[in-house]
Amino acid sequence: MEVVFRNASLEVLYRSGRETGKPVFGKEVIRSFIRKIAVLKEATHAIELTAFKSLHFEALTKEERFRGMHSIRVNDRYRLVLKIAKEIVEIHELTDYH
Repeated sequence: MEVVFRNASLEVLYRSGRETGKPVFGKEVIRSFIRKIAVLKEATHAIELTAFKSLHFEALTKEERFRGMHSIRVNDRYRLVLKIAKEIVEIHELTDYH
């Protein structure tokens, strides 16, 4: 699928592997984030993401601001919030969900 970043700092993080400004995520989270983007790019349809149990791919329904979006788990603390429209994945947020 095609990946589009709706958050400029996440695009910089993906392309450079480095955070801008004060570090928030750490090296392990950044590596995992980059690997998850690679998985999204390799998939041809959203249904394929359900086969990867480690992604914990799920629709977000509880929070109003995330309605209509999905998430995948980056690690045990962070999730990647995304919106899928046909074969385009929009990356919105990398968030601590605890």
